[in-house]
Amino acid sequence: MQPTPFCNIDCEYCYLPNRSSTHKMDMNVLGKIVMEVFSSKLVSPPIDFLWHLGEPLAVPISFYEQAFSIIHEIGKDKGVGYSLSFQTNAMLINQNWIDLIKKNKINIGVSIDGPEFIHNRKRVDRKTNGTHTQVMKGVKMLQEAKIPFSTIMVVTKYSLDYPDKICDFFIENEIDEIGFNIDEMEGCNNSTSFDSVEDDKFKYFIQRLLRRSVESNGRFRVREFWLNIRPFTTEVSEPFNTTNAPFRIFNFDYNGNYSTYCPELLAAKSIDYDNFNLGNIVTDGLDAIETNPTFIKIKGEIDKGVENCKNSCEYWSFCGGGAPSNKFFENGSFSSTETLACKYQKKAVVDLLASHFEQHFESK
Repeated sequence: MQPTPFCNIDCEYCYLPNRSSTHKMDMNVLGKIVMEVFSSKLVSPPIDFLWHLGEPLAVPISFYEQAFSIIHEIGKDKGVGYSLSFQTNAMLINQNWIDLIKKNKINIGVSIDGPEFIHNRKRVDRKTNGTHTQVMKGVKMLQEAKIPFSTIMVVTKYSLDYPDKICDFFIENEIDEIGFNIDEMEGCNNSTSFDSVEDDKFKYFIQRLLRRSVESNGRFRVREFWLNIRPFTTEVSEPFNTTNAPFRIFNFDYNGNYSTYCPELLAAKSIDYDNFNLGNIVTDGLDAIETNPTFIKIKGEIDKGVENCKNSCEYWSFCGGGAPSNKFFENGSFSSTETLACKYQKKAVVDLLASHFEQHFESK
């Protein structure tokens, strides 16, 4: 859900265009989205409304008081449960936001790139000033209010030189749920520092993260590790990937335009597709997506890409075919296979975990 395209900062690797636009989602659009989501045959529980695709706290609290009331009333009428989530840079958090978050039991994700000297290289405001101090102020308010949150750190080539300083930062600040994304080539961000990364450097980086995570006794939990453990312990016949199967994710911009698959596709454009909007919730409804010509074309190419991965990659049970947005923006085709995100965030991590488990069981 895009409450607004606006963001109060200007991260250098952001994939979203129009970050200066202050448009807001109209409540009539929101009501239509909620009604369609709760009624559509394409949607099944659990349902989470994630406010994202811009800085969600950049709109007034009154916006969410009205929005949550609409969601609650329609959900109650339809007999459908749901959860609410914010993905935020945390800079705008104050006591009023804390009260709203607690009252509505909102799940929180915070974007922070580790220690200040790394974070402030890329996560800057409109005057290119670093934002770390303000982010940490918001983080401390969440912690003092005992509101749990997860974090996402965008890793660049520069970050790879400082694995222990990154671990020290998260552990010392008692931030215990971390996911690491590489600076991907997506949307309006047409470059990535990972196109010139030495494999051994990344291997050492994640080795240190794993070592520190194990030694932390739960104080430093890394998404990339726990997410990839299951296929080692359970036979997986068909991996679950939320990004490359239709309708597991629906993405709505502030105008009610929608897409499925990766959120990164919603604001993207290309010569072949013009854009990836697959309908408008007000004029078309949600179920019309199934007959949209662009959706049919994209689905065919994405399905082909998933099948190509399944037939060619030994990491299939861990990945399920990769993210379509990575394939499209890196390789120019949804039907392609390996991407940088796949190479570093999946294959390298799985290889490390396999080696770790082998050494562990051999020592027993």
